[in-house]
Amino acid sequence: MRRGLVGLGMVLVSSLALADRPDSVAPGVTVDFAAGKLLAVASCAADLYPPSADVARLKAERVARSRAEDKLRKALPLLVRDHKDKLGRFGGAEAVAKLDPKTAAIERIDYGATGGVVLWLALPLARTKERVHSGGAAETSTPDAGAAPPEEP
Repeated sequence: MRRGLVGLGMVLVSSLALADRPDSVAPGVTVDFAAGKLLAVASCAADLYPPSADVARLKAERVARSRAEDKLRKALPLLVRDHKDKLGRFGGAEAVAKLDPKTAAIERIDYGATGGVVLWLALPLARTKERVHSGGAAETSTPDAGAAPPEEP
């Protein structure tokens, strides 16, 4: 009897842990419904002959972001098709399908010693003026405090 209860407890704990795990939508793209974001990972190797690793990182970061945006763009229709029932709290499937991957924020970047980049791009499922930060926390976007005021002609 005791073994049966221990086994049942293990099944419940493992099923609860699986419920909060992000679901794979497409290769390199996962959806985290608890955090309300679609996350794509992309990478780019450094240029073979850059003047420095810093210069190589700039190009690699642009290319990796472009690749991650493409993955998000391709994953959105799959997300709407396969997870339509879970998208109600984010404005519905139609609202999620209209999201623009260009509004995604960089969640994490790993830089290689030679200038290569691995980039994680997070797209919030709810259409808000919030940016997604690491750990799934969202923070309202504010203008840069150090930005100069616009020049008058």
